[in-house]
Amino acid sequence: MDRPTAPRRRAATLRAYRDLPHPWAVLLVIAALALFGLLATRGHPDPLRFSLLLISALGGQIAIGALNEYCDRELDAAVGRAKPIPAGLISPRAALVVTIGGLALMLVAGAPLGLLPLGLVVLGTGAGLAYDLWLKPTRWSWVPYLVALPLLPICAWVTLARFDPRLLLLYPLGALMILAVHLAQSLPDATSDRAAGAGTLVARLGRDRALAACLGTAALGAAQVAIAAPWLTDRPLPALIAAGAVLIALGAARLAHPRAPGRVEHHLFKIVGAAAVALGFGWLVALGV
Repeated sequence: MDRPTAPRRRAATLRAYRDLPHPWAVLLVIAALALFGLLATRGHPDPLRFSLLLISALGGQIAIGALNEYCDRELDAAVGRAKPIPAGLISPRAALVVTIGGLALMLVAGAPLGLLPLGLVVLGTGAGLAYDLWLKPTRWSWVPYLVALPLLPICAWVTLARFDPRLLLLYPLGALMILAVHLAQSLPDATSDRAAGAGTLVARLGRDRALAACLGTAALGAAQVAIAAPWLTDRPLPALIAAGAVLIALGAARLAHPRAPGRVEHHLFKIVGAAAVALGFGWLVALGV
């Protein structure tokens, strides 16, 4: 009877290591960076630089996710979340080893790209680490998202093509959508964080207000892009199509929420994250950078 236990334990441990760095967030960031890299090079990036950029960013994302689990281990245990460390599948020390390994991968892969591309990857990763270590339980938890997410296309252009100052418009135009991404990622923990007295933004807002703020800021962000595109771009249609698709997706999520609130909130980060990438992509195509 004991013999099947060891294989099951090993499988559970492997799944825990898979889940440690928050794989959906990692996938979203790396897929977005790859998409922007292809756009920057019109579909023909330098294979080596493209690969090194993605690997370097992957290392940074692994470090951010693993450190987040390490920093949250006591709160996760207190509220009964089935996370890798409180479940006993991964030790706190192992999570730190994964963090250090991710940072090493980031530096080793990023160094051949040059000082500026590596510096941008380090800046984005540093924003994520600052979130883990200091800003997550504060009302300023959205700031690292605002710093890091617009860096994805900027980093792609700097590394694979040439920097265009118009890329900086992503900061004011993307701010509302980025706030929505942060709220969507944090929303599943809103109730337990509030019950535990955590000071996170979603805990301060409460579940219902956090959901309304998430969908509202995302919709306003899409509307902002739709309004700005005819004024600031020569071919606004791609941005208008992206904004329309985002608004439809948000409307569908809002309509589905009363029937399946848990399911919608569980998948909302994927929806809003993909919407943010689509909106940014449509804007950059319209801008013609």
